[in-house]
Amino acid sequence: MKRPSDFPINGLRLVAVTLLTAWVLTPAPAQQNQSPHVGLVDDWSHHHVIFSNPGTLEDAMMNGRREAWQRIVNDPRYRMQQVRRNAAFSQQASIPRFGFPGPPGPPEGSPVYPIFGNGSPKKNPLHTDWAVQIVGGSGGPAYLNVYPAKYTFSPVAAPSCKNDFVVFVTGVTGNSTQAANIFGFNNLYASTCAATGSIPTTLFAYFIGTGKLETSPALSLDGTKVAFVESITGGSKFHVLTMDKSGSSGNGTAFNSPAAPCTVNGVKSCSTNTAVDTNVTMSGAVMVTRSPPFVDYSGDIAYVGDDAGKLHKFTGVFTGTPAEAGSPWPFTVASGVTLSGPVFDSGTSQNILVGGSDGKLYCVTKAGAACSTPSITVGSGTSPAILDTPILDSTTERVLTEANSNTNAVLTETTPALGAAINLTTVGGSGTDLYSPAFDNAYYTSGGTGNLYFCGNVAGAATPELYQIPISNGIVGTPKAVFQLVNTNDTGASVDCSPLTEFFNSTQNIDYLFLSVKEHGFNTGTPNCQDNTCLMSFILPTTSPFTFPTTAKSTLAGGSLGPLGTSGMIVDNDSGTTGTSQIYFGNLQNNNATQVSQSGLQ
Repeated sequence: MKRPSDFPINGLRLVAVTLLTAWVLTPAPAQQNQSPHVGLVDDWSHHHVIFSNPGTLEDAMMNGRREAWQRIVNDPRYRMQQVRRNAAFSQQASIPRFGFPGPPGPPEGSPVYPIFGNGSPKKNPLHTDWAVQIVGGSGGPAYLNVYPAKYTFSPVAAPSCKNDFVVFVTGVTGNSTQAANIFGFNNLYASTCAATGSIPTTLFAYFIGTGKLETSPALSLDGTKVAFVESITGGSKFHVLTMDKSGSSGNGTAFNSPAAPCTVNGVKSCSTNTAVDTNVTMSGAVMVTRSPPFVDYSGDIAYVGDDAGKLHKFTGVFTGTPAEAGSPWPFTVASGVTLSGPVFDSGTSQNILVGGSDGKLYCVTKAGAACSTPSITVGSGTSPAILDTPILDSTTERVLTEANSNTNAVLTETTPALGAAINLTTVGGSGTDLYSPAFDNAYYTSGGTGNLYFCGNVAGAATPELYQIPISNGIVGTPKAVFQLVNTNDTGASVDCSPLTEFFNSTQNIDYLFLSVKEHGFNTGTPNCQDNTCLMSFILPTTSPFTFPTTAKSTLAGGSLGPLGTSGMIVDNDSGTTGTSQIYFGNLQNNNATQVSQSGLQ
């Protein structure tokens, strides 16, 4: 019986691009009540729910996985993933239609428009295009695993100065006159947007409450709403904010000049903006510090974990009226345990996976009950916390989770049902917090065969090392250290890597890896980061034996980043338009929302 990896990759890409082109050019299904326009979303969840090559419909039928295959290829995250990785294929003059499930495609013979413009990105050095302070003072919150959220209005046209936007949360206590909780920016692209105003333009700077936004935001498919959690001791709130993107002064202008949404929970108090905030106080008087909301777009459902070990479910998130589901929700996963962000498997299992501060990975069914195997142990010893959300591949049905330990860094692979740990990998020594690894493009385009890149410590020392872990048909192999990320003497418990971000530039056929290391970078050579943060870029090997090119490192001078590192990073798509194709992240030292050019890295 054939596996997904036995089928031609180009055939899959052709099918995937056909499905994606139909999806982005036509309205969403009527039953979802979505706005007719669907753009391209990139938020934290796209780094934690991924899809390797699911093969063909024939392959799925042969393996008895037709229903799961249909759910995967119709999952909005799968479709957006294909857009990002197949821009070159989308630029063909016409692509035949196939009879796969999903929204109707364009008329037979219609042109398929280029997704991100023609031509390759221009060669530019890695440099900061803009940085906007979103928190007063310096030495901001150290949220390495919080991501901004980016919305690209038209994946099938040139980037839009007006309609493309990025959202950042500030992570500080909100104040109605001195501190915004959440920012939005448009006019993002240097050169291209320079004639239309300042780069960037503040769309909104909102005060939404006196709590903190300590976790990542999540965007709706049509780019009109953003969901997030306001962390409040004894009563955290789940918010869905309909943004006013007019950019008027009624939306606030800076961190110390915020505006409040004029309509809150149906009550209108002003007319200076059209923003609508609907918030729900989470049941149980709970606190949330590690769990961003995971949105299941197909069900219009969000899941959030709290610090007391309960998993909450919200309905009507983007297309209805947000409300918290009742019994059996919130479901007690593990009493007294701080939960990470959850992920939902849209493939075979339909389970929800969430990590705990006790070093265990937990499994909850869609119905709100413990799975047959409710948990497995990932970290052990002193403070074995899982700090970041698990990574789920719904195609191979594999879950990767990293945890701290008093003796080493631990990476565990299992299934979404937690039947047993498939593989337990120990990487390096103790001493640093661990955040998400990243797969290479070979893994995505195959049936789960490629490489995983992971930041751990060298054996017996708190010195961050980049590891390469081979994966064959979804099963992890033996890790190999491929690059020492800081100087040997730059050690200590605070030397943490940011989450790793991989980006495949399909117009150049180059696979990039981005990361930063908190407090340290190289203090020899050019640039000299000294004790500040280097933003690092690697060109990943794309052909077997996947020899890592240790000389292919590019860094950003650390003086502008400071010692506290960066948040999680999201990357624009490979566009040929001047000023696009960028990295977005938060500068945790200077409290800046930051955009950096990524085109032309060497």
